[in-house]
Amino acid sequence: MTKGYAQVGEDESVHLAAAAMKKVGATEAIVMKGKAPVGIITERDILYKVVAQGLAPQQVKSKDVMSSPLQTIDESAKVAAAISKMSSLGLRRLVVTRGGEPVGMVTQKAVVSGQGQGVPLPELAKPSGVSCPYCGAAMKTQADLSKHIDQVHLGLGLLEGDRSKW
Repeated sequence: MTKGYAQVGEDESVHLAAAAMKKVGATEAIVMKGKAPVGIITERDILYKVVAQGLAPQQVKSKDVMSSPLQTIDESAKVAAAISKMSSLGLRRLVVTRGGEPVGMVTQKAVVSGQGQGVPLPELAKPSGVSCPYCGAAMKTQADLSKHIDQVHLGLGLLEGDRSKW
């Protein structure tokens, strides 16, 4: 989760939203209506919906460009749940909330590149050792795995070259 995110009021201009994004180094801004998040505006929204249309960013309101409804995930959710939600909805970002209020952002880029700040992602860490491709049993070494496969899945001696049982 990245804790540094931009926030803009729904009636503020796209120009102010872009300035807020630049200030925190974000590629998106959460659009707020009072204390409630109601949408998100991204660099792509600004480029496609404002610049490409020849509109003046100072004249266009954030609420007219934002994507809504806003997709969120509770801060207690596992990273796998965030990845699954982004994947199933075809999104690159989720707003992380606590009690309905934004506290951060999970982005596809941060998850893939490991650029998130704050919480480490232990469920994405590479496990130590090796696992059996047949049953998933965890082994400390490849020699242990070989012995396991030989004894449990193939029969004694097979991997060591004893073909007498064939």
